[in-house]
Parts: sequence; structure tokens; C-alpha cells
Amino acid sequence: MKKDGFTVWELIVALVILGLLLAVLIPLYLNAKQRATQRSTMADMRMWGEAVALYIEENSVAPPSPRGMLNYKKTIIKELTPYLKAIRVVDWWGHFFYAWTREGDNWYGIPATTDKDFIIASRGKEGLQEGWKYEPKNPESGYFEINKYKDFERDLVFWNNKFIRCPKSKKQPAGSESVN
Repeated sequence: MKKDGFTVWELIVALVILGLLLAVLIPLYLNAKQRATQRSTMADMRMWGEAVALYIEENSVAPPSPRGMLNYKKTIIKELTPYLKAIRVVDWWGHFFYAWTREGDNWYGIPATTDKDFIIASRGKEGLQEGWKYEPKNPESGYFEINKYKDFERDLVFWNNKFIRCPKSKKQPAGSESVN
């Protein structure tokens, strides 16, 4: 006489297999979600850069510097509104973007030497500045690989319409203009 249903051993084997699949798939899912968040943040940073570049084209100078965290009360928002498709002052992790414009600032070790210089930055997944500094003699030192989940905590830095701190693209060499 044949019994219907599963034996205890069959259930244990099924649960072990399910557990192994989850152990592999959950980190892949989380990594893919962070990559998408990072790419969306970088797209918003490009949008800010395009707006600043258009402002400079019309006014021959960058807009007034917010000197740090962007928020809706900063003068730069009012100045750039005509050039922005959308106004997002926070990255896709939910942390404020940071911006500096014009000469005199020296954020991330980047020399701002003209009234047309600008920097847009995201402090990554955790929203904490990582302490990275730009190396003029080795400009590609800002590119990094995403090897572990913690790599999403690294800053993203967009200087004068080019990423100088961001993940390396698998398609282009590190020095390429269109990283990610």
C-alpha cells in the first residue's frame, strides 16, 4: 500500500535545497538592487551637471555655491530650476547630494580654479563621506570595482561634467568619458 505525501527526509532535502538557493539568490538580488540605485544616483548627478553646464553657457559663470548639502532652500535650486528636468536633492539611497561651485573651494582635493568649476557628490549607500582624495597625477585612481556589498558605500564624485570617483565600467577602459 502506497502512502500519499512526503516523507520527513524528502521535506528536509527540499528545505536544504531551498535554503541553499536563497543563500545564493538573496545576495545577488541585493547587489543588483544596489547597482540600480547607484546607476540612478549617477544619472541624477549627470542631470545636475547638465543643468550647471547650461547655466554656465548662458551666464559665463557657475551658479552660486551651496557649499555642501543641497536642499530646497539653497539659492542654486532657484538658479538651476529652468535647466532641470526634475529636482531631486537626494540620491536614490535617500541622502542629500552635495555640491560646490566656482573657484576657491577644494573639496575631495580637487582644485577649483575658475568660476566655471563645479562638483556634485553623493556619499553612497550609508551617506558618510569616505575620505577619498583626488590625485591629479593619477586621475584614474578614483575608479573602483564593485566586488562586495560594502563597495556601494563609496562616494560618487562628478567634477565639471565627468565622473572622477565611480565604479569602473566593464565596457570601457577606466579613463573613458562615459563611465557607467
